[in-house]
Amino acid sequence: MLSATALQAKLTTTGNRSRLLLWLVRNANEEPVATATLRLFSEPGRSHLAEVRMTVHPAYRRLGTGSRLLSTVTEAAAEAGCRSVVTEVMAGTPHEGFLATRDFHPVLRLTWQRLALDDVPDRIHKLPDVPHPGYRLTSWDGVVPDPLAESFADARRAMDDMPTGAMDFGEVRWDVAAVREAAEVIARRGEQLLTVAAVDALDSSVAGYTELVIPAEGAGTAQQYDTAVLPAHRGHGLGLWVKAEMLRRVREEFPQLTAVQTDNADDNRHMLALNTALGFRPLRRTVEYQLTLGRR
Repeated sequence: MLSATALQAKLTTTGNRSRLLLWLVRNANEEPVATATLRLFSEPGRSHLAEVRMTVHPAYRRLGTGSRLLSTVTEAAAEAGCRSVVTEVMAGTPHEGFLATRDFHPVLRLTWQRLALDDVPDRIHKLPDVPHPGYRLTSWDGVVPDPLAESFADARRAMDDMPTGAMDFGEVRWDVAAVREAAEVIARRGEQLLTVAAVDALDSSVAGYTELVIPAEGAGTAQQYDTAVLPAHRGHGLGLWVKAEMLRRVREEFPQLTAVQTDNADDNRHMLALNTALGFRPLRRTVEYQLTLGRR
């Protein structure tokens, strides 16, 4: 669970590529009973899409609180020029029915996995020592070093073919400024971004990478961010290689971390299998629902 300080940092720290609108609903006694956030993207490739997150206190559910709040939030998205909004809920819960009766449609199913760091087999920690001819491992904290910046931005584009189901996802445009800003935002939240990359030994370009975000306290559960390998370098086991090196580094440098958590689309069978090979186990399943604005 996030501390109050960490939660505040997440809700108030954004970069130039998006902004957050926040709502807090109080009852007659001025007690908080519901919250909502609306993330609006400013980059051209995603400005059509908004992300909604809502919570309603159990005592105030089925009283119209959630419906009124959702209506307010989606109206704000429409006024901002968005054509669709997405939100994520736990699979198999009443939240799915709540959204379905309000013209939301399921567009992407996700499996969350958790790896207890005490349970990582020794063979996994030995994988980084296995040679991968033509490649070498490197790593950095925070912002990518200048010599790797251009090729790292190129490698980020390897995420373009990740499964997104039927979601109106749009296009994330990565360049050097964007990858630097993403790392800086994480740092401003008080968290630490770690990156491990496989580098082509011939031209020193990034062939694949994995990212992990360490909580501000340096303890508890770390969040796996992107893992990707450029198409031209796939088939050499680089994904498993960089993730194994990340796990070894985390065990050595962050002894208070207890677990790593990640989520992947159910259609991303390769990454789910790779995580299973590392020791990740299923944690929960969620569903992304999408509402097309203007057709309600």
